[in-house]
Amino acid sequence: MILLEDYSHELPRSELSRKRIRSGIVFVLAMIASAFFLGFLFDLGPEPQVQTVLSDVGDFPADHIWINSNEPLSLYDQLSKHVVVVFFCRLSTLNDLQYFSRLEAIHEEYLEEPFAVIAAIQTDETSIDELHSIVEDWGIEFPVIIDNTGTVSGRFNVSTFPSVLVLDSRARVSARFYVGWEKADLRGIVDDLLSQLRAMRYSQIVVYQPDGGSFIPNSVHQEN
Repeated sequence: MILLEDYSHELPRSELSRKRIRSGIVFVLAMIASAFFLGFLFDLGPEPQVQTVLSDVGDFPADHIWINSNEPLSLYDQLSKHVVVVFFCRLSTLNDLQYFSRLEAIHEEYLEEPFAVIAAIQTDETSIDELHSIVEDWGIEFPVIIDNTGTVSGRFNVSTFPSVLVLDSRARVSARFYVGWEKADLRGIVDDLLSQLRAMRYSQIVVYQPDGGSFIPNSVHQEN
């Protein structure tokens, strides 16, 4: 006697194929989601820059100490029609030394261009001899303004240290850098702004050159 096997419990071929296709799609979607998640985990570091064009900023106050400049500088006078990088710091960590080294290299690279680097150091130190010694020891040849009252950072809306602002030739903020600013393409931004400046075809631009002197306002008491 021949017994016939009962296949009634098995799925039809078409339905089995559909189930396999659905399983494959679910697997692929799961792999894609995992890849995006892993990419997110490896990209949690801070963004090196936030690019935006803001309104005109304030100017440097005239009653503060300057090193490497024998007079107070102004964005609308000596630095008019210049691309300007302003570095805000407290000169308190070794990282600041590395930042200054990078900015000094950029300062030297664009020395013949309408470009300037300015450091605004927030410190209570007002001894001109001590300040000169610090600037010399750290190899800083671009102008430094001593922000002993917090006025400078306030005029530029800076509350995070270190911070870097890049100003275009009309004293507008083109880029702000905070944590991780050393990873940003600072030279690329400067080159773009200088190209925009050249396109304006100003008849004459007097390129600012640091004079290596110092300026002491009458309001600042100097230690002997």
